[in-house]
Amino acid sequence: MATKALSYHLHTLFLFTKSDLKTLIPPVALFALATAPSYSLFRLQHIILWLWVHALQLGLANQTFPRAIAEDALNHPDRPIPARRISVGAARALRWAMIPLCLLLSAAYGPWTMLASLGSSLFIWGYNECGGANGHWFIRNALNAVGYSVAEVGATLVAYGNESEADRTVCISIALSAGIILTTIHMQDFKDVRGDSVAGRVTLPIAYPTLSRVSTALLLIAWSWGLSQTWILDVAAAAGVGVLALVVGVRLVVLTNVHADKVSFYWYNAWLCAAYMLPVYHRLRLE
Repeated sequence: MATKALSYHLHTLFLFTKSDLKTLIPPVALFALATAPSYSLFRLQHIILWLWVHALQLGLANQTFPRAIAEDALNHPDRPIPARRISVGAARALRWAMIPLCLLLSAAYGPWTMLASLGSSLFIWGYNECGGANGHWFIRNALNAVGYSVAEVGATLVAYGNESEADRTVCISIALSAGIILTTIHMQDFKDVRGDSVAGRVTLPIAYPTLSRVSTALLLIAWSWGLSQTWILDVAAAAGVGVLALVVGVRLVVLTNVHADKVSFYWYNAWLCAAYMLPVYHRLRLE
C-alpha cells in the first residue's frame, strides 16, 4: 500500500515536469556538457537532477494559478491539477517548499551554484507571482531568456564538478543562448494559441499570427549562420545546423495546425540541442 502511494505521488511530481523533460532539460543538459571546459559524463546525472528539481519548482509555480489551470484544462488535461491528482493548496505549499530544497541541493556544489539556484527562484517568482508570464510578449521572451541563462549557468557549474572560473567559451555560449531564447522562444506558443487566448495572454503568435511565423523562420536561419561564424564551423557542421533551421522554418510557415505546431516545436528543440552542442565541437577542433 505504501509503495503504491509513493508511486502515485512520484508520478504526480513527474507530471508537473513532463513537458520540461522534452523541451528544457535535454537542451540545457547538453549545453552544460558542451560548454564546460572539463567534465565527466558521470556528472550528467547530477546535471539532470539539478535541472529537474528546479523544473519542478517552475512547474508547481506555473500550474497553480487560476488562469493556468483553465488553460491546462484545454491544452494539458493530464497535468496534476486538472487531472485532480493534487489540490491547488497542496501544490502551492510544495511550490514554496521547493525553494529551500533547491538551495540545499545546490549547496552541495558550491556557493556560486547556490547563487544560480537563487537566481532561478527569483526568475520563477517574477515569471509567475509577479505576472511576467501574462505580460507583453517581449517581456515574456526576455524573462525566458533570463531563466534559461540562469539554468545554464547552474547546470554548467554542476558539470564542472567544482566551481572553476568560466572561460571565454562559456561566456560567449551563455550570451548567444540568451539571444536565441529572447528572439525565438515564442516557438513554444504557436501550439498553445487556444489556451493562451482563454487565459487572456497575448503572445507573439496571437498578436501577429502570420508575421511571427515568417520572422521566426528567418531568425532561425540567421542564428544558424551567426553560430557557424562564431564557432568557425566547417561546411558539414554549418550545413547540418542550417538544414535543421530550414526544416523548422518551412514547417512553421507551411504547416499551421495545432498538431503540426507541436511537431515543429520538437524540431525546434532538436535545432536548439544542435546549437548548444557547437561549443564542444569548437573546443575539439582547436585541440
